[in-house]
Formats: sequence, structure tokens, C-alpha cells
Amino acid sequence: MPYFRTLTEISYELATRLPLLITQQGPILYLAENEKEARLLIDLGRYWNPNFPARAIISPYTQTQQVLTETAFTKLTLYLRRGDKITVSQLAKQLTDLGLEREPRAVSAGTFAVRGNIVDLIDYQPARIEFNNNCVEKITSFNPSTQQIAAPLTHVLVWPPAYAPHLPLWHEQDLTFEFVTPKYYYQRFSLLKQDAEQYLRVQLATAHAEQLRSFIPNAIFTGPQRGLEGFALPSAHFLFLTDDHIFGQDEATEETFQAHLDIASLEPGEYVVHIDHGIALFHKLVTMDGAQYLELHYDKQDKLFVPITKANRVERYVGPPHPRLTRLSGAQWETVVQRVKEDVRQTARELLELQAQREASTTTALPAQITSEENKIAQNIDFELTSDQAQAIQDILTDLASTKPMDRLLCGDVGFGKTEVALQAAVHIILHGGQVAMLAPTTILAQQHYELFTHRLESYGIQVALLSRLTNHQEQRQVFQQLKTGQMDLVVATHRLLAKNLIIPKLKLLIIDEEQRFGVKQKERLKALRHSAHVLSMTATPIPRTLHFALSGLRDISVLNTAPANRHGIVTVIDEYNETLEHRAITEELERNGQVYLVHNNLNTIYARSSTLQRHFPKARIAVIHGKLDATTLLKTMHQFYQGNIDILIASTIIENGLDIPNVNTLIVEHAEQFGLAQLYQLRGRVGRGHRQAYAYFLYYASRLTPQAKQRLKALHTIKELGGGFELAMKDLEIRGVGDMLGTKQHGHLQKIGLNLYTRLLNHAVQQFYLQSGSSETRPQD
Repeated sequence: MPYFRTLTEISYELATRLPLLITQQGPILYLAENEKEARLLIDLGRYWNPNFPARAIISPYTQTQQVLTETAFTKLTLYLRRGDKITVSQLAKQLTDLGLEREPRAVSAGTFAVRGNIVDLIDYQPARIEFNNNCVEKITSFNPSTQQIAAPLTHVLVWPPAYAPHLPLWHEQDLTFEFVTPKYYYQRFSLLKQDAEQYLRVQLATAHAEQLRSFIPNAIFTGPQRGLEGFALPSAHFLFLTDDHIFGQDEATEETFQAHLDIASLEPGEYVVHIDHGIALFHKLVTMDGAQYLELHYDKQDKLFVPITKANRVERYVGPPHPRLTRLSGAQWETVVQRVKEDVRQTARELLELQAQREASTTTALPAQITSEENKIAQNIDFELTSDQAQAIQDILTDLASTKPMDRLLCGDVGFGKTEVALQAAVHIILHGGQVAMLAPTTILAQQHYELFTHRLESYGIQVALLSRLTNHQEQRQVFQQLKTGQMDLVVATHRLLAKNLIIPKLKLLIIDEEQRFGVKQKERLKALRHSAHVLSMTATPIPRTLHFALSGLRDISVLNTAPANRHGIVTVIDEYNETLEHRAITEELERNGQVYLVHNNLNTIYARSSTLQRHFPKARIAVIHGKLDATTLLKTMHQFYQGNIDILIASTIIENGLDIPNVNTLIVEHAEQFGLAQLYQLRGRVGRGHRQAYAYFLYYASRLTPQAKQRLKALHTIKELGGGFELAMKDLEIRGVGDMLGTKQHGHLQKIGLNLYTRLLNHAVQQFYLQSGSSETRPQD
């Protein structure tokens, strides 16, 4: 029989007695004073024994302060296992004493039936007990509707009526639970009554108990319970509904939920997040009773069947790989979400404080119209702006015409023209008397921006300078002085722009390329530069829909979705390393007077690789670059390659970001299995910047190809259209960007709940702060 103690009685004994008790046969019952203490006891039990089979039961009847003695509780508790000695008549009497009613057949909760040497009973769940010579021979669950055996059980446990577990929070470890999301009835009470009659136990968490009692008189009624989603548990014949299900309407149609989840694109085994129940694996689309359901698999083999009309509660998981699946039973998901909510509120507060600082700052409003000289510079290009570029430029001009400092995020896939938008914004500032600073994450990217801006602007008298490790001390001092006196109009720089002794008195625009590439300390310095200056941040990583909503109240966002005219998709070849294939690719590019990137990301062997390749291509001009080169050699080599004086550039991943050389249209990446998806995608973006067809070869070594690497290469191959990186990067590239954009600890939150739910919570927190502050401005709704 159960070992019975109250929490206060056993508090002293836990450390010494619990290890012994959990090895005893039979259940242990502790009556905790509240749910928190019950959970602590279970955690303690599992500390001593990880396989400790425990559950906590929270009953609305515990609020009646009813107390049972150990003897009384023992008499009112039935616990049977296979092999126990008891007669059928003794069992029938004990069931009657427990309050169960004897019927010809056990078909409803609180009944039992005797048929020869078989006793059927229905309490917490249906159980069939088979006897042999006054001994329990077999215990199984059964279906009351069909009377068919369902699954073997280890024991039968019938609780005293006052402590019946009507709403279990934990379940026995040895059961595979299948939860189904109920219908939304929209006050269709006759349908509600019809469905409720299919379950042995129905509980309604409602504020309208009296109204509903006439339709479902046998239901258990409790008050509204915040944060609980209705569910059905067919294996236990249990239905739990909230007012949301009873009075709410079917708000999702095919048109509305497809905006959240493209069901047709879901693959079996793909991670998804149900906003109410947590992270699961999508298994398949099933049909039951003429309706379609998403079958989701959770931890411990739990299952949830979500009607397709409620698929807007489910979203594809976007986050770091291999998240932990949620357990449906228990409060695991609610606990995780609550912890993230607490941190999200702090993040929202920090974002709003930063915005408040900028709101308090003012700047000089500029004319919204461009001058004739600006127009000349804008027209001095050999391509036409896309509609997205034109709109982004207009948005920026509108921002600059305000006394409120601009804070705009410009998103665009690789090669979609972000730099041209930034250049025209810089020109507008400079020709109206301001200075501009552009911050780039790498030396090579800063060098390329410097050369482009100089080429486009020097004939118009606009002075452009460079600050990077390619700038010697004397040149750096000169640039610092020119900026301080206002003689220098625009500076392109790496982290040297963040030097504390750098003074730019007329700084009116700060352009940040790939903001997420900068660290926490660098961002703190950036904040000091941003208070009164306009800010234009650029990123090649996408902003997901939910993050767009969350940030749109704090930052303005422009997205470049349209590829430049006459731009071709990149032919992508993914194959096992083959020297013949590699040589053929190089030969074909050189024969059309083009240039080649060959990525070999091993500094120990990169020069040997160059020597080997030179023997095969004796007439080709081959050079090597990597991050350990001295500044002079790096600058000289890149300048020669940019001018077309090098045919094959063997490089490390130093070329990953931003380089734009139209004559380079073949990329070869060796040991592609060693690269992340983000790196592979960014590297591929280094070619195809002109009007020629470009080719990217990702060559792997089969002996080192892990399943994860295989999936990355497969995913890369599926993106053939220009701009496809906005979809591809969700899984890999954007996660790091979003984490850095919002703070250093966000990566862990994204792992636990996924990006979409995280940003939904962030959006909600931002709106709540606005409401608390009394702001009348309407915030976006997710």
C-alpha cells in the first residue's frame, strides 16, 4: 500500500529516507502543500534515481482543506499488481467502498463490472483485471466503447474520491500519450454536447459554468485557467476545454494559416513549434473522421494531432540545430516560455531605452529633393536601379528630411545593390554639408568600398579616406586630423573607426555594413556615435516576418527583394572531389578570359596547393591571400586581382563577405563538407556579379561527409533562384545575426523555443511597454 506522509512530516527525512523509499515496491504518496513543492519532491526523487517513476496530481478538491489519516487513506486506496492475492468479491466490495458503481458493463467514469473472473473498472483510466484462483493474473487497459483490450498495464491505482486526478500534470512513465487539439465550437452547444458524450471524463475551465451545466451536467467545472490550452486525451477518455474553445470561433482558414505555415512544404522529421505545446517533429498529415490533422511527435513518444484549421498555432522551427523536444505532459514548456518571457521583457526595455535616447536627440532636417549634382552622380552608373532600390532611396530621403535621427535597416541578398543605396544616401548628406562614416567588418570589404566610393565621387570634389590595417600610422594621423577639421567628407573604416580619439564633428550619417558581425564592446562604442547621427545598417541576412514585426516599431526596415536586371542564377555543382572536374572548370573559365576563386581554407597547405595548381596551369597567373598576410601584400594582391592581372586567386574564407568583381565567374570550394551553410552561401555570392553565367563548384571528400554536412550541401543545391538565400539563411545564417542584433544571450533562447516564437514574445513585450507608458501610437500586431 502507499507510503503516506505529509510534506512537513517528511522534510527532515528526505535526505536519508527517500533513497530507501524509492527502492520499495509500490507507490509512494506525498501530499505536498502546493504544486511547486510537489515538483521539488519529484526532482529530488529523480536525483537519487533517474528512472524514478513519479507524477504530481493537482486536484481542485484539495482546496477544501480535507485531511485524511494514514489509516483512512489506506482503506480508501486501491493498488493492485499482477500476482496480488485477492478474490473477485473482495475487489468488488472495495470498489463499492471507494464510490464506484457496479453496472452490467463499465462504460463511464466511476463504474465497474464483474464478468466471471474478469473485473472491468473505470477510474483514472479504464482497466481490466483478470483473475486465476483468487490471484491477479493480468492487467490491461481497454476501450469502453468496443470493450477491446488496448495495452498492458503495470498496476491499477484507484484514488480516494476527494483526491481524484481530474487534471493530471504528470503521467506514468510507461504510457505513449496521444493528445488531440479539440474543435472551436463558437457556441455550437449541441455539437459540444455530442462530442463531450464521447468521453468518460470532461473538465471545463470556464467562467460560464451555470450556462454550460445544462448541456454537459456530468462535467467537472473549474474557473478560468490562464495559459492553458484545451486538449483531448483519447487513451484516458479525457477532454479538457477552455472558454476559448467553447465560445471562440474557427478563426483560421486555408488562406490565413498558410501565411504562417506552408503545410505542403513540410518534410517528415522536420522540427516545428506549437505555440501552446512546444517543439515537436512533424510526422505526417493524417485524416480522421473526414478531417485532416497534423500529426506531431513529442518527447517520450507523445503525440499531438492538430486540426488543419488550427495550423496557424504551428510554425516551422527556426533556430540552432537539434533542439530538445518538449514533453506534452507536465509543465516543461510553460516553464521554458515563462523564463524566456522574463528575459524578453528586459530585452524590450533595453531596446526602448535606446529608442528613447534617439527620440530625445534632434538633428537638422535636410531637403527631401535631390540636387542636380546628386542626380548626375546617381545617373553615372551602367545599370538601372531596381524598384526596390529606388523605393529604399526614397525612404531614406524622407527620413533625412525629419529632425528625428534615422535608424533604418537595409536588407538585401548578396548582389542586390545595397551599396548603391548607401552611396546615394551618403552623397545627399555630404552635398548638404555633413560628414559620413562607413563601418565594414573586414579589411578587404572596407578596401573595396573605399575604391568604389573614390571612383564614383572623386571627380565631384568629394574627399574619401580609408582607415584599416592597410593604413599606416602616418596616414591614420592625417585622416584623423582631416576628419576633425571637416576637410574629409567620407571615411570608410574597419574597427579603427571606433577609436576613442577619433572626432568627426559634422558626422550626420553612419553606415554600418553587416552590423551583426561586430562584437558587444564594439557595439557599445557604436551607440555613442549613433545618438545624434542618422544610421543606415546593411545586412545580407534576412529579417524573418516575426522579427520584422517586433523591430518595426523601433527601427525602419527596407528590403531589396528584386534581383538586378540581366543577372543570372548561379549554376551550382555539388560533387565529390575530382581533380579532372576541377581542372575542367578552371580551363573553361580561363578560355573565356574570366577569373577564378579557389577556396582552400588551410593555411598549412595553401601554398603547396598553389604550387600544384601552377604545374597544371603553367601559363596562368596564380596568387594566394589569407588573413595572416601583411597589409602591404594583401592590398597589392587584391588590387592586382581586381584589375584582372591575376587569373586564379587561391584564398581562405577572407573573401567571404562583400567582394564584387564582375569578371570572376567561377568559384571552387575544396573540402566543402567543412563549411557551414552560411559560409557556403556567402562564398557562392562572390561570383555572378556581372552579366555572364557564373558557376560554383562545392567539392567534398566522401570519407569526411557527415549526415549534417550532407544536409547542408543538399539545402544549398535547392536554392537556384536569385534571392533564394532569404529562405536558405533562416536555418543557419540569420540565427547568429538575430542573436547578435538583440544581445549575446539570445542564442540560448532561440535554441529552446525557436526564432518565430521568440520574436512574437518580443513584439508582445514591446507593445506592453508602450501601453504602460501611455503611448497612443499603434504598434504592429503579429
